[in-house]
Order: sequence, then C-alpha cells, then structure tokens
Amino acid sequence: MGQRVRFIAEYMKDYFPFNELCLQFNISRKTGYKWVERYEEEGPKGLADHSRRPHHCPHCTDQEIIEALIRSRQKHPTWGPKKLLHILSSRYPDLPAVSTAADILKRKGLITGTKRRPRRMHPDVPRP
Repeated sequence: MGQRVRFIAEYMKDYFPFNELCLQFNISRKTGYKWVERYEEEGPKGLADHSRRPHHCPHCTDQEIIEALIRSRQKHPTWGPKKLLHILSSRYPDLPAVSTAADILKRKGLITGTKRRPRRMHPDVPRP
C-alpha cells in the first residue's frame, strides 16, 4: 500500500511523464492507470487490495434446489443422490448432475464415505 501512496503522490506532483513514473515504480502502465482511477473514484481507500473473489457464480445450484435435496435426503436417509434427483425432477426442471448432488449432500454431512474393502491379492503373487 505504501508504494501505491507514493506513486499517487508523485503522480499528483506531475513532475515526471506517466511512462517514466511507472518505470521508476517498476509497474506496468496498465497498473498505474488502475491505481490512479481507483484513487480518483474512492480516494485513499481505493488503493487497498480489492477482493479477487467473483461477484457471482452463474452456474451454481439454486438454493431452493439444495434445500429440497437436503429435505428429501432427511426424509429418506437410505436414498442416494441419483434417486433423490429423479424424484425431484418432477418439480424442478433444471437439476444438477448426480455428482454435484452427492457433493452437496456430503458437504451437509448427510452422506458418509463408504468403507473400502481390502484388496485381495492373488495367491500366486508374493506379498510385499
């Protein structure tokens, strides 16, 4: 943040050309213009790092579908995600994939991982 403040201070003095100022601070012109624009719009607060998190996710599952999936699983604890999605397909036209439904149920703790069976070796294969 200190480098940005110094950059803006030098920019405001208007002593060096913009290209040269960016070279002195070892930043690209694109970054320099971005800092100046943020400073002019938001003031000193605009020079702080902004979140890189997306504003929204266009392909995420609707909350209503997630809640219906969870309610169905709680009502029928032995049914898997494939069967639950089949039942919900009559009410909701656009449902996620079976793997996505399984991930949702796993996140909510409604599905536990299955216990893996030990792999049996052939009797003729030497054991390590």
